[in-house]
Amino acid sequence: MVTISALLHKWTNKLNKTEQTERRSYNRIPFNAEILMQCGNEEWSCNLIDISLKGMLVEPPENLEIDITKPCGMALFLSDDISIHARVNIIRSQDGNWGLKWLQIDANSLQHLRRLIELNNNDPAMLKREISELG
Repeated sequence: MVTISALLHKWTNKLNKTEQTERRSYNRIPFNAEILMQCGNEEWSCNLIDISLKGMLVEPPENLEIDITKPCGMALFLSDDISIHARVNIIRSQDGNWGLKWLQIDANSLQHLRRLIELNNNDPAMLKREISELG
């Protein structure tokens, strides 16, 4: 026997997943790397799960106690001389992962981000559309 509560829970989960998919209009590129984050006097490493022109998904260390409402600095080192530096907001904390949104990114870092996504994207037309949407 299925209860109304169970049906509502199932429907709500399905609706939330649909809304997240519709809201997420930027192609996410799976990319396994380590990023450094800094917020206030705290500094730590996170595992990068995926990245897009709008932000990234990371796995932070367990039991990290910081104020996730404050903007943080981040650095992704792609090689000895190529890196992406930005200010990010933690916009979502779910299933042990954080969704980060770019707040500020310098021109060189943006160029490296675009190139990283371009090299790992199977759909050049989609990348071109996403870049044009950014302005």
